[in-house]
Amino acid sequence: MLSNVSKMPGKSISLSAFDCQTGEKLSKIPGSVCHDCYARKGMYRMPNVINKMEERKEFFDSIDFVPRMIGLLNKTRSEYFRWFDSGDVQSVRMALNILDVVEATPNKRHWIPTKERAIWLDAIKQYGRKLPDNLVIRYSATMVDQAPPESWTHSSAVVKSIDAIGHECPAPKQQGKCGDCRACWDASVKTVSYHKH
Repeated sequence: MLSNVSKMPGKSISLSAFDCQTGEKLSKIPGSVCHDCYARKGMYRMPNVINKMEERKEFFDSIDFVPRMIGLLNKTRSEYFRWFDSGDVQSVRMALNILDVVEATPNKRHWIPTKERAIWLDAIKQYGRKLPDNLVIRYSATMVDQAPPESWTHSSAVVKSIDAIGHECPAPKQQGKCGDCRACWDASVKTVSYHKH
């Protein structure tokens, strides 16, 4: 059920980028970070990948998602986990389930990239307590070369024609891999910039 993303130090989990709410709208806007999305073409269009995404969607929606996901994470060796290497959170219920998983796996560092600000704000309000220390939710700027909103604690940007905002992702200079960098999971790093590829 988990994804092996060769770039990163640990596992991930994904959903179809075609099911993104904000991303679907942005995919139609030239210059947005979702226009020409990598997760809407290439290998992501293969029938076996589409089927796997459907399985994951059913998994996220299952009544026992939280205990099953905790079990999967506890079997992984790496302490680093990325939510949504494609796709995004789809509901407040899904967000609350994710927060329960994060809280129950303090031995893992969790990174959630998202464009679903309203869903997360509602979920955080309903969660009603301090977010777990092992979690970083990075709100993504919507347009290429646009600074993310200052109001969000952690953020990310995609740059093409301007200098990096905050920490510059080193992957393009490291054969497309994170290497020793863990900035995306690091709560002391306000913004991470990725080069458009």
